[in-house]
Amino acid sequence: MECRAVWSPARTFTAACDQPATMTVYLDGTRVHTSASGVQQYPTPSRIFDRTTTSVNPDPFVNIIRIVVENTNGTTEKIIYSIITQAPVTSAPVITSASPAEHTITNIAGSPGRRTFGVTVDQPATIIFSVGGREKCRFSAVTDATWECDFSGYSDGIHSVVVTASNSNGSDSFTWSWEILEKPVITFVTPSADNVSNYDAEGKRVFHASVNIPCLLELYLNDRLLKKSSSEDTAIFHEFKLVPLGTHTVKVMAKKSGVEVERSWNWNVTEYSDPDIIYCDSQHYSGLRSLRAGNIPITIERYLNFYSNSEIRYQKAQLPDGSWIYLFALSNVGLVIDNDLQLPPIVIDAELFQDDIYLGGFTEIELSINETFGNDNFVLFSSIDRFCVGINPLKGGNLENYYKERADLEFLVGLAGFLPYFGTFVDLANLLSPKDYLSEIESINYSFQYEATMESNGISPTGGRSPYVENQFRWVVWVQPECCVRFRVTMKLVETYVESLETSQDIQITAGEIPVVL
Repeated sequence: MECRAVWSPARTFTAACDQPATMTVYLDGTRVHTSASGVQQYPTPSRIFDRTTTSVNPDPFVNIIRIVVENTNGTTEKIIYSIITQAPVTSAPVITSASPAEHTITNIAGSPGRRTFGVTVDQPATIIFSVGGREKCRFSAVTDATWECDFSGYSDGIHSVVVTASNSNGSDSFTWSWEILEKPVITFVTPSADNVSNYDAEGKRVFHASVNIPCLLELYLNDRLLKKSSSEDTAIFHEFKLVPLGTHTVKVMAKKSGVEVERSWNWNVTEYSDPDIIYCDSQHYSGLRSLRAGNIPITIERYLNFYSNSEIRYQKAQLPDGSWIYLFALSNVGLVIDNDLQLPPIVIDAELFQDDIYLGGFTEIELSINETFGNDNFVLFSSIDRFCVGINPLKGGNLENYYKERADLEFLVGLAGFLPYFGTFVDLANLLSPKDYLSEIESINYSFQYEATMESNGISPTGGRSPYVENQFRWVVWVQPECCVRFRVTMKLVETYVESLETSQDIQITAGEIPVVL
């Protein structure tokens, strides 16, 4: 004996048997209908599965319908599956949300990882995921579904990923345009070689790199972040003027969709581009800074980077008596920035203070210049004239001079155009020996504090120091003919939390020759 059952969109089915029999219908194990004996075909009325007369399984809405046909020759069963809701299904499913929600998405070819696609439907439906028209995954009688795939095997290009939700009344679909990008490749534009030495003819060195696809780009000097793109770009460059002598690493990093690639130049610097420069130095340290009110911590923290860049320049000229006079200038710039290479939000409206205060910055600078060898043949001057003094801190753009004013300096003021880098350090052949006019100074020691220079709403904040400082110090050394002398220069830039960036160098001068940093 054979039984057949056909399910219709109207939630009814027709059961047929090849010989007369009694037909009994069970829904999830419960008998819901029995036909008269001796029938061969029985169309079930829809009321059997009406919510008022039939108890159905609400979750996951999949029910088992078992049909049993029986006569004197034996018994045969047929099982069919149906989606039974509390109300008749009369509409096509609608996709209410998709993940990712964007229609256009990207990944990097060959990168490890998986991509997940998901969808939610307003009613149980058959959900099918396909890529390029080929079915990848199917779900039956569900209201949400996800499909995860390993995208490392997909080729470069744009792939169409379609999810379709359907039932007997129609369907709805959502399409992703899935672009598989080639892996970022960094190309060195200038210099094109991986290894480079010193500076170009203009005393500079430009490092320029490009990348094959738009990426977030970063450029580092010796693992210190110097520059990064604010958005995805295809090129990055940085111009260096002076770096300390030695071997440096200039690294470019490209980041895209969780993939990071990098490439580095090796830069060997054996000489300075400017013959007047005898020393330069770059220093950096980082720290997490927390704002506190007495013993009560305030939940304000910033990861700050503190930089100090210094260089020492010189000029020299011979006096009529054969002695030599050297003018030195120490320039220093201190800067506090955050990880985004921006001046950090140091000025903060602290609730407990009801005021603007600093989270970090520079508080003080200290300078000492002391002779260490050749005292009998060496004179150290702290100033030449009232405009070119031994110590010139530049604060907030205002020039403040610190010097000992001496009447006998006026003679030199009228003869020597001694302002460095504004005039020329020449015409000293006519300058008389200064030994009759200037007394020896064995050392110069000075320090000064920084005041707040950053303003909020036009008001200077309290409780902190400047995130940016600029200094220039000048001094003069007079060396007797055919003599060798030495002196030590120490400069310390002090940060709010009593950490410091210190430069200390011994300088040797042989009369008439270029000063040497020991």
